[in-house]
Amino acid sequence: MEYILPPNYKKAFKDADIRGIYSDEINEAMAYFVARAFVEEFSYKTVIVGYDMRLSTPALRAAFVAGTRDQGADVLDVGMVTTPQLYFASGSLNLPGVMITASHSPKEYNGMKLVHTAAIPLTKTTGLAVIEKRVRVGKFFTPKKRGGLKKKNIDRAYQKFVMKGVQPKCYKGLKLAVDIGNGMGNEIVPLLQEKLPITFSTLFAKPDGRFPNRDSDPNLRENQTAIDFKIDHGHFDFGISFDGDADRIAFLDEHGDYVNSAAIGALIAKRILAREPKAKIVSTNLNSKIYAETVRAHGGKLIMARTGHTFVKAKMREHRAVFGCEYSGHFFFRDFFYTDSVVFTLREVLDAYTEAKVTGQTFSELMAPYLVYEQTEDVVVKVADKSVAMAKMLAFVKTMKPKQIKHFDGYFVDFGDVWGAFKMSVTEYGVKLMFESTSKAKAKKVQRQLLRYLRSISKVTK
Repeated sequence: MEYILPPNYKKAFKDADIRGIYSDEINEAMAYFVARAFVEEFSYKTVIVGYDMRLSTPALRAAFVAGTRDQGADVLDVGMVTTPQLYFASGSLNLPGVMITASHSPKEYNGMKLVHTAAIPLTKTTGLAVIEKRVRVGKFFTPKKRGGLKKKNIDRAYQKFVMKGVQPKCYKGLKLAVDIGNGMGNEIVPLLQEKLPITFSTLFAKPDGRFPNRDSDPNLRENQTAIDFKIDHGHFDFGISFDGDADRIAFLDEHGDYVNSAAIGALIAKRILAREPKAKIVSTNLNSKIYAETVRAHGGKLIMARTGHTFVKAKMREHRAVFGCEYSGHFFFRDFFYTDSVVFTLREVLDAYTEAKVTGQTFSELMAPYLVYEQTEDVVVKVADKSVAMAKMLAFVKTMKPKQIKHFDGYFVDFGDVWGAFKMSVTEYGVKLMFESTSKAKAKKVQRQLLRYLRSISKVTK
């Protein structure tokens, strides 16, 4: 079979993973060559392959498997799984792997999340740049023997691992609304139902790569209308929502109101610091200020990382941090191979809620101390050149006379009563902005001002 790379394949090589529009930026040839490059560059003998439900996934999966085997390595196919399940397989078996998914990106996209042994992710500095070069050259040595293919069901091993130490009786009588969003979350909810005395009332449970009911990103308000309605009419303790590959989780209170991820992260960080005083906790620029304030107030050491799941994981490993949080709904745990786990996140929140419920608190009352600041939604403006746009934005921001500008993973700007950040998006072709204040109106005013300027200098806007 002749493999021809898509016309814009270079665009799919991001800082943190491989992701792009199917057929234009990523296709079967790319999956095949990436697999061969991955095996040859790192001399891997066995590679775990997991995948999601996107329409283009079966073709990409077949090509990646073929490339791995043609390069002489064996494939361990764990089937259709969540991304955290792929991480578990890599971490527990100490094998490299790939998750074929585009995570929260729109249905036209697909991608590959590559991990070394022990679920250590590849970034441009830890392997992706070399793989891109090998893919571009397209020359590989021919092994003496083609690799084999085995299938392995990891459900029970994963269930046992994530349920270790759970006290099921504490959760008796709880009722949760769950928006699976036609993604991979339906791979884990049944595993939870088997072990926990919780009523999980699901929406959009059937995996469907067309995303017929909502977009894949669970943190956007427009994607929460169905679960909001369900909560309003169903008397639930709270609600949760997943993205396409179920490595992100969003929370809604008993009224259907969204609870931002940094607030959830602050709640979890406080609990972890009670168990492990002075623990190291990782954050990013776009998190709410309450997250850092909570960590410091409870004796934790805050460590900053670039936005992007691979960068948070790398920083956690570097400092042996216990926990990390991104505003986008990624929550990272040392005890889950320094990767993201929606189940570990849910367990922490369930434990906190059941303790609060004994005293008569609702979920919204539990979270109230962590919701003292108002955030804008993060907005991405597509630009022709991200570096040029960032330089012009910085010059413009300086004319607004901020009290402080910090250069780290973009720019953090503090105007006193409003603060926030703007940075180059890791997964999208643009610049991302998010601001915060005690007043949402003030935060939105600053964001609108910067958006107007950014769009005025951009050839393409969103």
